[in-house]
Amino acid sequence: MIQLNTHQEVLFHLGSLVLQMDHSGALYLPEHKTLIVADLHFEKATTLNEKRGSSFPPYDTRDTLNRLHNVIRRRQPDRMICLGDTWHDSDGPSRMQAEDREAFRNLITNCKTHFIIGNHDGDLSEVDGVSFYSQIDIEGIMLRHEPVEDEALFQICGHLHPVAKVKQKGRLIRRRCFYLSKRQCVLPAMGSLTGGLNCLDSAYERFMSHEDRHVVILGRDRLYHLSMRSLIAD
Repeated sequence: MIQLNTHQEVLFHLGSLVLQMDHSGALYLPEHKTLIVADLHFEKATTLNEKRGSSFPPYDTRDTLNRLHNVIRRRQPDRMICLGDTWHDSDGPSRMQAEDREAFRNLITNCKTHFIIGNHDGDLSEVDGVSFYSQIDIEGIMLRHEPVEDEALFQICGHLHPVAKVKQKGRLIRRRCFYLSKRQCVLPAMGSLTGGLNCLDSAYERFMSHEDRHVVILGRDRLYHLSMRSLIAD
């Protein structure tokens, strides 16, 4: 069941959990006072600049940290779970600017944080004070980075960076979104410099239940619940 609570929050029931979708792209579990975010991809700009000769301004990490700080301030969680790809590569922590490193350290010091390892993270075992998990279970709901093919499993995951494309007032709009079904919740990427995979892409068919699918698009300061019929393929 999905319920529009306010323009900035949508409720969804997954198994025994009540999920509050936030317009930032974060997911909040009120009964557990837990905030869940996915695919922060810190230091993606510096990775691309160093390895591909790109020339992106190196401020994506700071922007992502600011948005993360804002949602933590609004929600006041007791703990936070990052669903993997916290950094864009395993050298990311060493490339963070001192100011960003301090801001990140303050965030995870003030809010107990659990990190699920993602495919981009690599070996981050030497990051001080950070513990990584392959998955975390909350009331029988599995939190992972990548979804798995298991029709009986309730999952909350990231990795795919879901986006939805719709036509509004004659314009095509492509936005990050939550992608939901009876047993799955796929979070949008929160990182500032991240692309996305259209919800109509065949990659989702391997694991998404065909029952009760929904898309909730992130607006500038609100959420939009759309029917699957309104979506447009890339």
